[in-house]
Amino acid sequence: MKAAIVAMDRSNAIGYDNDLPWGRSLKDDLANFRNVTTGQTVIMGRKTFESIGSRPLPNRQNIVISRSTKDENTNVEWASDPDNAYQMATSDEIYVIGGAGLWQSTLEDLDRLYVTYVDADFPEATVFFPQISCEEWQEIDRQHFEADERNAYSFDIVTYDRIIDQNRRD
Repeated sequence: MKAAIVAMDRSNAIGYDNDLPWGRSLKDDLANFRNVTTGQTVIMGRKTFESIGSRPLPNRQNIVISRSTKDENTNVEWASDPDNAYQMATSDEIYVIGGAGLWQSTLEDLDRLYVTYVDADFPEATVFFPQISCEEWQEIDRQHFEADERNAYSFDIVTYDRIIDQNRRD
């Protein structure tokens, strides 16, 4: 299974200044990300890798897609494109974790989306997730979290499965 895992605000904003617009203020969302991806393969672009401190996420196979830069970090694998990264994956579940360009180029490959909808607007945001079409994706699960001492904003974590298109070729 190939999936994206992403958090966005009401305007599909996902990034500002190489970080999440809301920073690390949603502890339960971060815990969900860790729970879903631990033990699996995560694929990210170079800028996303840099945004998490140029270090691998623990207990996951980390694959970074880059046309040029390759770090000598032995706990990270480097791929030239998404197809190369998919072939390198060692787990049954593969998670594309960003950034925007990588999600845009892999959206057609994905079977599932894990989307955190942050109940806020961040007008300073400069990076956005593509629009999710209800003709292509079906909601299968939703969890709601209220703003509290762990979470600066209310948010929903929604899981979508791709609607099977008999004409779609893999």
